[in-house]
Amino acid sequence: MLERQISDANRAAWESVSEGFVDEGWKDTVLVMPGETVRVIRRSADFTGLFIYHCHNLEHEDMGMMRNFEVVA
Repeated sequence: MLERQISDANRAAWESVSEGFVDEGWKDTVLVMPGETVRVIRRSADFTGLFIYHCHNLEHEDMGMMRNFEVVA
């Protein structure tokens, strides 16, 4: 993850879980709290083809949080 932006309105919620929880776990998984924006980077040099990124809230599919991206050599 390159960057996390936390809105002032949701800072208290973020601080309640931020200690040892928010950025722990697998490197391909990011917890994004309400009102946050994150920027991620992934090395794709050895992996070409069609991939998908998604949010685990199913209603987000229609809001651009579930899309394909293609890595070309």
